[in-house]
Amino acid sequence: MHVKQEPCELAEPSDATLVELLDRVLHTGVVLVGDVMITVADIELIYLRLQLMLSSAETARQAGWLAAGSCRA
Repeated sequence: MHVKQEPCELAEPSDATLVELLDRVLHTGVVLVGDVMITVADIELIYLRLQLMLSSAETARQAGWLAAGSCRA
């Protein structure tokens, strides 16, 4: 008697989704921009403009975010 076996899953579906999301983010790149202001009595003491770039080195190089020789593999 021959029993057909289904292939086993290596990861839970939710884990696979997280891995696919991370792969897509690294492949396309993401830039987050935010402003932080610290004020006391309506007087601005500190103003920060923050920019965070998350991508793979190759994606950053292709987008022009990174100089060609600045990241060595």
